[in-house]
Amino acid sequence: MPLDTERSRVAHLLRRAGFGASEAELDGYTALGVQATLDRLLNPEQVDDTAAEQPVPFDLDPTSRDNRRQIEPAKVWWFSRMLATQRPLAEKMTLFWHTHFATANSKVANAPLMLNQIQLFRQNGLGSFETLLQKVTRDPAMLIWLDNRQNRKAAPHQNQAHEVIELFTVGIGNYSEDDVKTGARAFTGHMLDRSFQYTFNRNQHDGGDKTFMGQTGAFDADDILAILVRHPATARFITTKLFHFFVHDNPDAATIDRLAGTFTSSGFDIRTTLRDLLSGPEFLSAAAYHGQIKQPVDLVIGSLKALNAQNPGPDVVQTLRRMGQDLLNPPDVSGWKGGSAWINSSTLFERFNFVNKLATASEPARPYFTDVGGQLGAHALSAPDGIADYYLNLLVDGDVTPEARGALVTYLGDSPDVDLKARGLVHLVMAVPSYQLA
Repeated sequence: MPLDTERSRVAHLLRRAGFGASEAELDGYTALGVQATLDRLLNPEQVDDTAAEQPVPFDLDPTSRDNRRQIEPAKVWWFSRMLATQRPLAEKMTLFWHTHFATANSKVANAPLMLNQIQLFRQNGLGSFETLLQKVTRDPAMLIWLDNRQNRKAAPHQNQAHEVIELFTVGIGNYSEDDVKTGARAFTGHMLDRSFQYTFNRNQHDGGDKTFMGQTGAFDADDILAILVRHPATARFITTKLFHFFVHDNPDAATIDRLAGTFTSSGFDIRTTLRDLLSGPEFLSAAAYHGQIKQPVDLVIGSLKALNAQNPGPDVVQTLRRMGQDLLNPPDVSGWKGGSAWINSSTLFERFNFVNKLATASEPARPYFTDVGGQLGAHALSAPDGIADYYLNLLVDGDVTPEARGALVTYLGDSPDVDLKARGLVHLVMAVPSYQLA
């Protein structure tokens, strides 16, 4: 049965609340157990992550034209951090907020500002949603992305107010056009200076009385955000989105009621809400197990970790782009759609091509080297059934039919070149449907 062992439950948690795990990581977390692993994930500040904190390979001065153009190195830097981190949930939440507050360099055109926004998500992603929202609406990349640096008292620009209301908080159907217009007035004066730093221009701010969602006062931006965060629709909107990201696509109303209650009663605390979500019965249910299509980042990092691949090349972010997930460049203000949208004839080919690259990377001096022989030797594996079971358990929790397992054992046969045959088997296992599922 799925999730019937502590190891499978821990592996499931690490796929969802992180990016998968290496065999050594899975051993260590399994020894801790699910609850202690969850505690560790939810308290990243207690975990040393020095090894992942490598310097950015260019100056973060956003005024330099050369620095602004360094978006590809910026993507590689963030990917490398996701791969190396010992704080996987903190980094997974950084990716979640990058999707939720979707901001693309295609318009911002400034790599330092994009990485500064990612750092904002990393530092605040498990804290107060209200604080995070306040910081995001003042973030330089967001001010460019949603045109708020052009939002002046005499001519309010509605773009940021509209997206904050519809996409960041209450969602469609819970506001009026007058609310958007009023929100735009409250956001006037929030701008950038010539150094691309946030500044509040009081002379361009509309400080007059405003009526917003039935309340009247001389509201500023934070007053508007406070009303939005406390609107009942926001709790349901955010917790539903978290459920879709971490569990599956079909939460029932009672589950969202519970999570929304936790979100509200905790003072909009994301860490508390995630603890409820990840320790709830829905997370370890049959519907959740292998119940999501892996987003490209999960597929790629999980594969690298499982096979202990060495020295991934800088082309990895191009691979992600071809799979449909161009880091720092979500397709629009609503972010990546996820789910079945990850799979089409083109992206599926890229997925299969990538795992084939890993399975066949047998030269130690070249990128993506996978030491399949070393894995077999470490476990003293030579018999076909032992090799097949090892990789099935490592890569898909053994989640294949008996017929599929039998075919893999038969494929291995008694080949004299065990390494070559085992690499072929790795490719076949990574091509089964359950490997595409988190």
